[in-house]
Amino acid sequence: MGQEKKIVILGLLALMIVVILLINSGMGSTWIFRFNESNLSEGKVTYNPERVGEGGIELGESFGIALSLIGMENNKSLSKFLNPGENLSGYFYVNNQMHDAYDYLVFCLLDYRQVPFTFDNESGQILHMVPLEPYEEGSYPFELAGIEEGGHDFEIVVIFRPYEHSLNKSFRSCTLGTHLGSQRRNIFVGNYSDLPAVNYTNMSAIACCSCGPEYPSYGQPFLTKEPCSAKSWLTEDVKPGELLNYTINAGADEVPVTFAMMALLDYEPIPINVNDSELVIFGEFEPGEKVAIPASLIVPEEKGVHELLVLWFPVPYKRLETSPGVRVRFEQWSWSVSSVRVGLNVS
Repeated sequence: MGQEKKIVILGLLALMIVVILLINSGMGSTWIFRFNESNLSEGKVTYNPERVGEGGIELGESFGIALSLIGMENNKSLSKFLNPGENLSGYFYVNNQMHDAYDYLVFCLLDYRQVPFTFDNESGQILHMVPLEPYEEGSYPFELAGIEEGGHDFEIVVIFRPYEHSLNKSFRSCTLGTHLGSQRRNIFVGNYSDLPAVNYTNMSAIACCSCGPEYPSYGQPFLTKEPCSAKSWLTEDVKPGELLNYTINAGADEVPVTFAMMALLDYEPIPINVNDSELVIFGEFEPGEKVAIPASLIVPEEKGVHELLVLWFPVPYKRLETSPGVRVRFEQWSWSVSSVRVGLNVS
């Protein structure tokens, strides 16, 4: 594909961002754009910010992501079927819709576990960095090998401004939900069309207490120091190697909720509680059930600010579509979110 044609195609994709805002796209408040597989390309382009006005300022910190899998006849489809031994490959797009340059951290989850994958021709890594200039978008090839036969949940996750270690409380507050974007697909390898059955944990059984029906539902895990507190936990001065206890408050309002939940420290999974070994909790809530879940970690030895967050993945191991391109409409929200990003200042 010629360079001029590539620029024209990517420019048209950028223009589409202005038109399409998908609140229920799995991205929360971020923008998303879609494209056809015939438009697949690799590279970067900077577009005219006047085409999107002051969106990065008026709408707050916003960015766009999109995912296209190679071999899909319909890129609106949320399911991908592979032959045994076949790699999952495609293109992942990230768009910086702001007046300043920012970094984006990209990783992928297979069955809710971080796995190494090839991204932008760099292989063997779990975490990949995408630096983007103001109003720049990039398209990156990726490939995931070694997927076992059976049904799987696959998700690419993007963290916005991952290594901005400011302890400013306004910055910390704005990381609640809005600094994460993701795209999920059901992947079937071999002669399989079903996803694994899940044994959900009774969250009240592992909670320290019930928060009561009056406790507000934040739509994502709400981290606090004290159970059922309404005060968000944003920063903490800590000592190397100490045990740090905190609380994950979560629950449901009018409809039952199923989810997968994991804690990340410096963007690598850690157990929710130091006494456990599991890195993922699959849980469920009945309508009106709201609890405080005890959590803990061992503070890193390295001095400086470390990032703690909890990721929340609704409706794990559920078919995302009834037929190619026809989405399932879940009663609960269907996009992945994160807690506030807590700055742990090790001194």
